[in-house]
Amino acid sequence: MPDDLPSDVHAVLSQLLEETETAIQAGEFETARRTIETATRVSQNKLPESDRRAQLLHGCGAVTDAIAPADGVDADVAVEYVRAMAQRLPESG
Repeated sequence: MPDDLPSDVHAVLSQLLEETETAIQAGEFETARRTIETATRVSQNKLPESDRRAQLLHGCGAVTDAIAPADGVDADVAVEYVRAMAQRLPESG
């Protein structure tokens, strides 16, 4: 199936999303910006063109916008996007 994720990519994305959520909840927005930026690069470089890739890239952009300092931080929206993206990752196994 072309939309399957290699286990290493799944593990990296899962870890990055978890770290992003933890950082947002702790108010560590610079850390959250770095981890979501890395998740964006992984999604762009390691995922094939697919609905999942498009959804993850959209979510990464939404998180980036929600924690942009110029616009004020909307941590609740950012966390919800992170959780939604995590749910779009297939179960590993």
